[in-house]
Amino acid sequence: MDRTGLLTDRYELTMLDSWVRDGSVDNPAVFEAFARRLPEGRRYGVLAGLGRLLPMITDFSFGGAEVEWLAAQGVVGTETARYLRDFRFRGDIDGYREGDLYFPGSPVLTVRGTLGECVVLETLVLSVLNHDTAIASAAARMAVAAGGRPLIEMGSRRTHEQAAIATARAAYLAGFASTSNLAAGRLHGVPTVGTAAHAFTLAHRSEAEAFRSQVEALGAGTTLLVDTYDTTEGIRTAVRVAGTGLGAIRIDSGDLAEESVRARALLDELGATSTRITVTSDLDEFVIAALADAPIDGYGVGTRVATGSGHPTASMVYKLVAVADEPGGTLRPVAKRSAAKASVGGAKRAWRRYDAGVLTAEWYTADTAGPPEGATPAQVALVRAGEVVHAPGLAEVREHTRATLATLPPGERTVAAGDAYLTVTADAPDLHAPPTQREETPMNQTNTSTTPSTLDGTGSTGPRAARALLIVDVQNDFVEGGSLGVDGGNDVARRISEHLDARADDYRVVAASRDWHHGEGTNGGHFAAPGEDPDFVETWPVHCVQGEDGSHYAPDLVTDAVTHHVVKGMGEPAYSAFEGVSEEGRRLADILREAGVEEVDVTGIATDYCVRATALDAVKEGFTVTLLDGLHAGVAAESSAAALAEMEAAGVQRR
Repeated sequence: MDRTGLLTDRYELTMLDSWVRDGSVDNPAVFEAFARRLPEGRRYGVLAGLGRLLPMITDFSFGGAEVEWLAAQGVVGTETARYLRDFRFRGDIDGYREGDLYFPGSPVLTVRGTLGECVVLETLVLSVLNHDTAIASAAARMAVAAGGRPLIEMGSRRTHEQAAIATARAAYLAGFASTSNLAAGRLHGVPTVGTAAHAFTLAHRSEAEAFRSQVEALGAGTTLLVDTYDTTEGIRTAVRVAGTGLGAIRIDSGDLAEESVRARALLDELGATSTRITVTSDLDEFVIAALADAPIDGYGVGTRVATGSGHPTASMVYKLVAVADEPGGTLRPVAKRSAAKASVGGAKRAWRRYDAGVLTAEWYTADTAGPPEGATPAQVALVRAGEVVHAPGLAEVREHTRATLATLPPGERTVAAGDAYLTVTADAPDLHAPPTQREETPMNQTNTSTTPSTLDGTGSTGPRAARALLIVDVQNDFVEGGSLGVDGGNDVARRISEHLDARADDYRVVAASRDWHHGEGTNGGHFAAPGEDPDFVETWPVHCVQGEDGSHYAPDLVTDAVTHHVVKGMGEPAYSAFEGVSEEGRRLADILREAGVEEVDVTGIATDYCVRATALDAVKEGFTVTLLDGLHAGVAAESSAAALAEMEAAGVQRR
């Protein structure tokens, strides 16, 4: 398919056909692309894809054979077929620059033209913006988590071959340093890297022979993959073959934190003190954040940046906001009113306020209104009369993305879950008032401000008790109706919510854990392999796949009082909440200690598995542990009784 006209949905052309027939096809119209909300827990989004989209819009047309096919299929009539043969977009487009931040309600793209020429662009606009924006938004979070250490995009084998090129471009503009995709290098100028896979080592008679071959071809500055057989021996062999000037090693398996510590110690012992350590293997922003203190020099990210399992959709929509009733007529605002999908009518212009370089407000006005005093326009001219007038190079877009992320307050750049930093409406801020920002708690501190104490019954004001509540895996897949539903699970969720409603102030930390398994593979043997039955001891049915309904908290669990959300089991078996990390990448034990917690109450599902493992680990970490009766449920009576006995023997109290 040489032209882009068929990159659309049928209903756009059937609408067009109706407008051609009734004569309204040339009525002036305005469409806007925006997101009603950000993905759950996201504080900002990064707009991407304009550099790909705008040339596709100017090339949007229909060839003779395509028009004949549309007519033969009954999609359009004879008059519309004539209209399509001469079709090209001749309107204007304004929008946010590629790499800009966006928030709920931000009018990121405003398309002005005739009703006919604007409507047919919907699918193309949304397919490009939704894909590239989702990639860039996830990649930006990973770059923040990496803290300046380079990231390699290497997800080509996990997505469509053309999507892989777009993925590499979007990840690069959001802060990744390079890609493995050669087409992205040639088409977009993204730096490319890559050396060898495990197959290269396996194809040689020995690891030393493989390393020698690679070093002879690429030089001692290459990166050697050292974990095909035994990582420790692989490192020794790599240094023996390449010398102490070896550029880097790559580790692709095991506990990356532990493996990198051992690798750094061994490299230094062997004299390879300048050899860098790169790690790969199902990394995302949470895992990268958890590895922040490890001696790692770079990361390779594949699946988690290139596919939907690594990032939620951007959920952009493209809506008609103004239309005239005749060619050359006056625009009138139109808006959708349906519940949860309402739009705001009328063409808009977006504005921003900055204070000392920090973004503090964003709002919109009618496009006919003059610029507000002290405001900065958020949109720029992108297309005029069908011709692209804004075409920065990728290096410029990458720098703009870096600069615009720097306008967020530091606390809003964290990967920790939170509400959108801004919501964009017509409510303009008082531009003469001092700017206000949300109060932020530093990532490595817990709020220890005084609150009324309920422990001594006096109602006096004092610091919260040094106690934490752990809510273990109260998720849809573990309550009635889930893939591993436990009888009484919904009742436990309700009881925990009631407990929090009455006693939340008793706790300095309230942490809720969730299984957060990958959708692909067996998660290190935790899921039964395809075609095999689970044994319900070591292997289990697929459950709690991150982002899917089964991984969400059970509806009866009210999480308003939760201070820390912990995820575990990302690619490996994990039962204890202490095996997971918070959304900012911190270990649960560290969170509790930094908050001064000494006593831990444990609740959740299931008594005989994850609750048991969490309580026992809490004891090992040195906390005084109490299992709250009535606030946990087990898989089976016999195994639950055995777990209770084991916990009691380990020193877990019951109340």
